Amino acid sequence: MQKIFRSLGVYVCILLWLLGSSTGLATPEQSLIAVEVKGVAADPREGMSPIVFLEEKDPPKRVLPIWVGIFEARAIAMEMESIVTPRPMTHDLLKNILEGVEAKVKYVVITELRENTYYANILLQLVNAKEIAIDARPSDAIALALRVRAPIYVHKDVMANAPFDIQKPSQELKEISIIDPYGFSVQRLTPTLAALLHLDNPEGLLIADVKQGSSAERDGLQRGDVILQVSGKKVGDLAAFEQHLASIAAQKTDVVLQINRVNTVLDLLLHAPR
Repeated sequence: MQKIFRSLGVYVCILLWLLGSSTGLATPEQSLIAVEVKGVAADPREGMSPIVFLEEKDPPKRVLPIWVGIFEARAIAMEMESIVTPRPMTHDLLKNILEGVEAKVKYVVITELRENTYYANILLQLVNAKEIAIDARPSDAIALALRVRAPIYVHKDVMANAPFDIQKPSQELKEISIIDPYGFSVQRLTPTLAALLHLDNPEGLLIADVKQGSSAERDGLQRGDVILQVSGKKVGDLAAFEQHLASIAAQKTDVVLQINRVNTVLDLLLHAPR
């Protein structure tokens, strides 16, 4: 088995070499800006599309928002919140493969903005010390970098030529909190978000996403719903809500959620996850 694994490692390294290219990347000190992931949020102006915020580590602390897919946003948010899945997700699998063949992610970089699409490279160092750059979507590169604790950079030209104002994310856009094992994610509802969604009541927690096939979807919870009460008690603090739902799930107890759906208040029975 060990011999087979070594052989697999050789083939993977060859594949990486074929897919890669000479890095041709400048050193980080020359043309790249070090950034860190500041959060994942749902953008109410773009149909609740997820955004990843990358903030410069050094002044002037500009923030680059990158719109990503919901699955990639979930992968990033779960790693940021140290949520461990029972089985490896795609980015966990990639991390395990790289470790198995002794390849190291030196860093990832957002390299280019072309026709409103961001491009990224993953800089790998192979076991023979050869470095190659693998083309990747920024969301996948970021998700992998978080898992292997690799630095993240943005090319100076990308930061300088972004076609929108690079501002710190509004306090109205809060990090998404994933509520496992029900399979939905929430963010705090604010007056600004309520106005954008044409909601009369700015109170509660906004459903940012409902995972397909999840317990929450089976029970009828929908993206855009606002949770007002849990078992007759008002919700407010995001962390307290997450802890409360986790406690209920651990007890295998059903819970009644009062929700606001397009200004109609409904009671929804959320069954204990099976």
